[in-house]
Amino acid sequence: MKIVGAIVSLCLAFYLFFQANNMSGVGLERFGYIAAGVILIVATIFVFIPMNKDKQE
Repeated sequence: MKIVGAIVSLCLAFYLFFQANNMSGVGLERFGYIAAGVILIVATIFVFIPMNKDKQE
């Protein structure tokens, strides 16, 4: 189920980037689409990278 959520999240992120690419000018709406896409990609990567808990002695 985690993989299905990740695929949906990445598809949505790429769709948001596509929508932002079609907008003209630099506006708050375009910035919002780009920020949402970046947040979705970072959150998806964060789910699949295990926490590295090195114990240094």
